[in-house]
Amino acid sequence: MSMQINKKFNYFILANLVMQISLFLSSCSTEEDYFELKEEDQMPIRLLSAFKISKPSKTNIRNLINSIGLGFPVSQMKYNFQIWNITYATIYKGSNIIAPGRAFVPLGYGEELNYLTFAHGTITANRDAPSELSTEDIKTFVYAAMASTGFISVVPDFICFGSSEKIMYSYYVEETSTLVVVDGLRAVRELMSQEEISPDAELYLIGYLEGGYLAMATHKYIEENGLKYFNLRASFPACGGYYMKGVRDFFFDQDIYKPPYYMAYIAEFCRTYYDIDTSRASQIFNKPYAQRIINIFDGISDGSQINSQLNDTVAVLISVNFLSNPDDQKFSEISDLFEQNSMMDWKLKIPTYLYYGDADIIIPYQNSVDTYTSFLALGGSPEIVTLTSFEM
Repeated sequence: MSMQINKKFNYFILANLVMQISLFLSSCSTEEDYFELKEEDQMPIRLLSAFKISKPSKTNIRNLINSIGLGFPVSQMKYNFQIWNITYATIYKGSNIIAPGRAFVPLGYGEELNYLTFAHGTITANRDAPSELSTEDIKTFVYAAMASTGFISVVPDFICFGSSEKIMYSYYVEETSTLVVVDGLRAVRELMSQEEISPDAELYLIGYLEGGYLAMATHKYIEENGLKYFNLRASFPACGGYYMKGVRDFFFDQDIYKPPYYMAYIAEFCRTYYDIDTSRASQIFNKPYAQRIINIFDGISDGSQINSQLNDTVAVLISVNFLSNPDDQKFSEISDLFEQNSMMDWKLKIPTYLYYGDADIIIPYQNSVDTYTSFLALGGSPEIVTLTSFEM
């Protein structure tokens, strides 16, 4: 699949996920609580700054969305909205840091607003982070369209972008990935209180690719810990790498893997977040790529630029020892981290709607199938967890 087609599929998935949320809202009771909140004694203060950057009209966004041809449910776009750039405190490796993001807030809504978070797919360049996007960017249009349907839409940049750009990205690290979403929600709730907008309501989680993983990780966090003031009603993860060993095995089964920076990104999250010695890179990658990978994620280069510095022939990029026996004892540190950050070990209580592309060449559709099967095996019912494919 070409990069251009893949980008359009990204927007197509997002539009369809919003439609699925609309169907969910129309078919379920809002009176039932799926779990008992374990409320914290005191909510931490998270919001650091908030700036209004744009207030486009719903009509303009409708016209732009229609021109893209994604089939977005524009008839449900009923509200004008305000776009905010925010910064907030979150935790990285036990320390407070500043994280950026963007919020899209409906205007003129006379009832309690629902919250929706969207966790974006993999990016490497700071300019592609949500808070850095032009208000004329197609992704901004789609995020804005979600708000226009009546959701307070929270779109975190993730750590490593914007005000946290000097920190190496915690790619597929469950703990940090979860907190950057949870603390973003807390920050936007504080903003809503300041703006005298009813701050407490239901919550829905959406994500695509890496963002699908984040949506699921955040769902898991809320089920296990609760999240004061938010009532999670459902999540809609799409195309995520929920089972990390399965993602690795898919990489290794390919002769050619077109976006090789994904493999490098996953390896770097292990090395940097868990303080693994740089010499381990040479055990995983061949020369000259082992040394390149250490400095290649600079916040300036996008995925295609990083790909040009690597090699999409798997046997050329990955060392023969790791490729032939990735579960060998000498690689156990890496394998254990893949297991630690996988999403296969908990019983769902709140509805989860899994989506995948039936010909995905980045994250294998089988990863979603295996995750779904695992949830059912752990006692999740087909009424709680569903699996749906999109034709690619």
